[in-house]
Amino acid sequence: MEKITLLYCKGLTTDVYLFLLKNVPLQMKSYLSIINIFFLFILYSCSDEKRAIYVLCDKGVSGEYELRWEIYPEPDNTPIHIFSSNNDSLFPLEPSSVANSDDYIAVMNIPDTSSRQFFKVKVNKCYSGIISNRFFDFDSIQNFRDIGGYYTTNNRQVRWGKLFRSGNLKRITRKDSIELEKLHVKTFIDLRARDASFEDVNPIHIDNYYRLPIGYNSFENITKRIQQNHFMRGDAVIYTQDLYKDIIENSSNELATFFDYLCDESNYPVVYWCFFGKDQAGLATYFILRALDIPSETIEEDYMASNKGIKKPRLMKGIDTLSEAGQEALTLISNTDVAYLHYALSCIRKRNGSVENYMLNELKLTPEKRKKLQDILLYPDTTQR
Repeated sequence: MEKITLLYCKGLTTDVYLFLLKNVPLQMKSYLSIINIFFLFILYSCSDEKRAIYVLCDKGVSGEYELRWEIYPEPDNTPIHIFSSNNDSLFPLEPSSVANSDDYIAVMNIPDTSSRQFFKVKVNKCYSGIISNRFFDFDSIQNFRDIGGYYTTNNRQVRWGKLFRSGNLKRITRKDSIELEKLHVKTFIDLRARDASFEDVNPIHIDNYYRLPIGYNSFENITKRIQQNHFMRGDAVIYTQDLYKDIIENSSNELATFFDYLCDESNYPVVYWCFFGKDQAGLATYFILRALDIPSETIEEDYMASNKGIKKPRLMKGIDTLSEAGQEALTLISNTDVAYLHYALSCIRKRNGSVENYMLNELKLTPEKRKKLQDILLYPDTTQR
């Protein structure tokens, strides 16, 4: 479920952008959680008016899409033109629906439920970027989401439907496999720890399945300790810090190979995953978005989004029978805290001097490879017009 999309005028300075975020009216505060925010732009040149438009895109269990918006300053009875398409590169000339700005909501019942839908919104002469749902609700997969929709520092948008991050795919059901097929995924990259269980190393059973073990001491090996009350609150913090430090110090080669796969356009769409979808996948996403020149605030918001995507009752069997201390340890180890990301970055700076040095020298992300990644994963500028 995508909570909020912010559309604002191209050319806004960072200071104004941050001001908008900090001064959202109280009625919108519940939607401004860092787990769902991404940004779309309206051009200043398309209108004499300067407005900020907040659009929420949710996908219901029956396949309907619900768009909600608020506009500041609020106009009276302004038409909201909504364009929908199952192809994010091709939208119809005529809107699929026309609502009134005073309605604040539109429900899009799409006849073709087998294909994912994308939207654009037009207010007066201004078009938004491309809108879609970020999170996907699966029965057997947690924290599955699209990293598309974000904006770079020079106002280019990340393509939807190219790159997905996910939690554990090991227990995927046939039903969820069918749903994944609708996303046309061609490549799966398994980033679970080196000691993760290998009884089914390719649970998706496809040709393009790559195992790149990153880090050590997987959650699968922690569950028994939690059940026996041998893994407490403090252990959870130390575990996560040690995992991140191990990744930085000992998994550069695997991460470099990961980016080699991402620089091959024939591999897309790609899903990469770890047990929670927040640690190995979280750090990998950080480096991807940084390589694409996404603002650091947005990258941290995406990192924190795992707190929405992880459903703790599904993490392990017998969770209701855990002691209070066990419940607390499980909560801490499955939660995402930006302090962990900052700790990883501090390890990088201590080891390599800067994050940029680490990405260049350890991950082999040369300017040419970053340009290749941007060519694959960013919409052309003409998409924003």
